This record gives sequence, structure tokens and C-alpha cells, in this order.
Amino acid sequence: MGESLNAARLAAPGHVDVLRKRAAELARVPTAGRMSQAVPAVIFELADERYAIEARIVLQVHVLRELTPLAGARPPLFGVTHWRGMVLTILDLRAELGVRSRGVTDLSRVLVIDGGRQPFGILADAARDFIDLAQTTVRPLGAEEASTRTLLRGITDDAVLVLDPDAVLAVGRAVAKPDDMGRGG
Repeated sequence: MGESLNAARLAAPGHVDVLRKRAAELARVPTAGRMSQAVPAVIFELADERYAIEARIVLQVHVLRELTPLAGARPPLFGVTHWRGMVLTILDLRAELGVRSRGVTDLSRVLVIDGGRQPFGILADAARDFIDLAQTTVRPLGAEEASTRTLLRGITDDAVLVLDPDAVLAVGRAVAKPDDMGRGG
């Protein structure tokens, strides 16, 4: 049996070369161009629509256990909660995204966003998935929709609305100012 295996290897020397080339291709570190084609993203729901946000700015998907609404707060400011020993400002982006608002449920989650000096949260009806979002599948919005939904970068072929991370960070930083929010205990 060992002799027939060696004979087969000698009869097909190209086979070993093909396997070596495949192994080298699999072991190669992706180049910047290949890596930029897809980015990790978190998929979440708001008002029966699916949204994606780049995972690089999401610190955690947090279960919303307690919420303190802020009386008289103007959207997108929604309320605050405790997160890792600090007060976390929660934003409700539904008005900015042009979708209807509905109450908080047991499925509600907070996407904790890395806002630099001060993290903030985005209210979500549910968190669904963690995917690699292919940049080539994101199409720009139509002119009318883009003018009213400024936080969006585009939409995928399977109807996932893709948030612009820079626009989300700008809104969060404007609302969740470190000087305005103290640390909790």
C-alpha cells in the first residue's frame, strides 16, 4: 500500500505544487485592499427596519435593564442608564432616521458606542447579528431619502440600512458631552 501511494505521488508531481500554492495563498496575510472590501458590522433593528453600524465603534451590545427618562429632553436624547459604573447617555435615533417611535420592550438593547472620552448608547429594538459587511454591496440612497436621513451612508442589496459611523459619532458627541454627565456609582 505504501508503494502505491509513493507511485501515485511520483506520477502526479504537479499535485504537490498545487497543494503548496493553495497553502501559501491561505497563509498569506490579507492586504489593505482586500481588507477594505468588507468591514465587521453589528446588525440591529429599529421600527421594523434593519440597520448596520461598523463594529469598530461599538464597545458592547448591552441589555437595557433600567432606564431613567430625561423629562423635557429633546431628541435624540432619550435617557440615561448605568453602564460599567458610569452614567451612559442613551440616544434614540428614530427621529433622525425618519422612522416611527415605539416604546422600550424586553428585547430592547443599547449599542454602546465609543465616543472617545465619553461613550454613549444608541437605543435599538433588538440586536440581531454580527456580519462582515461587503462595501461593494452598499448602494447610495436616493437624493430625497439621503437629504432626510443624514445618518445613513447607504443600503445593501438585502435592504439593510448602513449608518455612517462619523455622522453617528458627531451626533453622540454633541449630545453626550463629558462636562454635562457625571460618573455614577
